[in-house]
Amino acid sequence: MRRSAWPRRRPATRTRVRAALLLALPLGLLAGCSKPEPTGPAQTSFAALASACTQFLAARQPHVRPSGPGEWTLTGYSPALVQPEVTRTESPVTPYVGKLVIKDNEAQAHAPTEAAAQAIPLTPAHLLSNRTHTFIYSFDGQQWRWQNGQRLTKMPGQNDRVELVTLAEVSAAGPKGFAGCMPR
Repeated sequence: MRRSAWPRRRPATRTRVRAALLLALPLGLLAGCSKPEPTGPAQTSFAALASACTQFLAARQPHVRPSGPGEWTLTGYSPALVQPEVTRTESPVTPYVGKLVIKDNEAQAHAPTEAAAQAIPLTPAHLLSNRTHTFIYSFDGQQWRWQNGQRLTKMPGQNDRVELVTLAEVSAAGPKGFAGCMPR
């Protein structure tokens, strides 16, 4: 009979290791969980902001602009998907941080006259880009404030672009702005 090079563990040691693992497993699983936050002013007001943003974006209409001599461009946007998220922080100054992720598509068509451009029905064939806007907000215990934003643009046949979005761009009225996504 050949003996193993490894020392044989005592049954009591194995039992202790198993017991430690069985106790550690549920504690490890619970460590990643947090208690659901009760609905408070931060969550309620951020839900209202996300709703206002969704309604604002749903009301966007295609717009026509001159794009060069003898050329007009019709630009339109798909219905946007607005995904809100509120996270509790450990900071007493900013107890909550909010994020809105807005996904939409931009479509464009070109025509020689303004009337011809306005008459074009935009279809998926006119797709210019898929866009994802991410806006970050902070809550100071009283109200939400816009902090920063970025836009990820994916265009067929081109490299993806990430651009910072300024407060002026976000708060602009009109078809390219996101004024309805700003805290009031």
